[in-house]
Amino acid sequence: MAERSALPPVTVALLGAGYWGSNLCRVLAQSKRFNLKWVTDLNPATLERARRVAPMAQMTTDPSIVLSDPAVSAVVVATPVASHATTALQALDAGKHVFVEKPLAASAAEAQQMCQRAEQLDRRLMVGHTFRYNRAVREVKAIIDSGTLGDIYYVFSRRLQLGIVRQDVDALWNLAPHDVSIFNYWIDRPIQGVAAVGQAWLQRNIADVVFAHLTYAGNVAGHIHVSWLDPSKIRQVTVVGSRKMLIFDDVNREAPIQVFDKGIDVETVDANLGTFETYAQHRLGVRAGDVWLRHVDIPEPLDIEMTEFADSIEQGRPPLTDGREGLEVVRVLERLTQAMNLEQTRLSLVS
Repeated sequence: MAERSALPPVTVALLGAGYWGSNLCRVLAQSKRFNLKWVTDLNPATLERARRVAPMAQMTTDPSIVLSDPAVSAVVVATPVASHATTALQALDAGKHVFVEKPLAASAAEAQQMCQRAEQLDRRLMVGHTFRYNRAVREVKAIIDSGTLGDIYYVFSRRLQLGIVRQDVDALWNLAPHDVSIFNYWIDRPIQGVAAVGQAWLQRNIADVVFAHLTYAGNVAGHIHVSWLDPSKIRQVTVVGSRKMLIFDDVNREAPIQVFDKGIDVETVDANLGTFETYAQHRLGVRAGDVWLRHVDIPEPLDIEMTEFADSIEQGRPPLTDGREGLEVVRVLERLTQAMNLEQTRLSLVS
């Protein structure tokens, strides 16, 4: 294989240059791995802002022009969620490799169709689970796999902020894909059940806050709290194990990982009591030890993510966060939405 430096950059088009698309525009424009040829958006004002970030790219409000350009070998889709599947399928049919911002699609059926189409056409399909490219998230994975924390009991994430309020998806579909992808990566076990409660105040039937619960095989629990109606910006995940505990704080740039030598130790009081067990046979002791602060140099995850997209295209292999991973996350979101809508699961306290 030729050296990477000798390989020409991947000619790419960006479809959608809004809030998150503007970040993708910046990274693609600055990357040596890509030649950003086109930026398309339905809003001319958005294109004007993109022009200042990517003066080398052509701007258009017509995505069909982009998809018909034979020079474009890949597209990055950052359009509203409802259009992800349609846009991605059109791009795949046009022979393009496709990166889709999270969530991969608005339904598991759409995501499944996208995966099958990409596999049939031998095109790369990648989903924007950005935190999988966060060096601190990978470090936590290494700590968990090393056994330092012991057996994992539960993982609890809080992704809270004031705004940005979406109108096309609720807080679950907007914010929780990050947490579901992180949990699946860290825990690496099948999900056996889900439950969720959501509340909508600002817009009818669009939940502003959601509390979700995932039950993984082996009695490992995952808890997710997401909200765009909170006074504080919090990006924090707690991992509780039988030996130690850990907090990943994405807002804390100096020490994003904290490891706590704390826990509840279960000691057998009398080992000669046979196999009959009662609560009295065990003594529960609280242990509070040291705290380790782990500094991690974190390059921009979005830049690493786009580099992985380029690598997967050039090497002809599935990307780290491929369409199948995106499909699994969408399946979980879909089931959580169904759980939120099951009114019969609520037990009234009114006599």
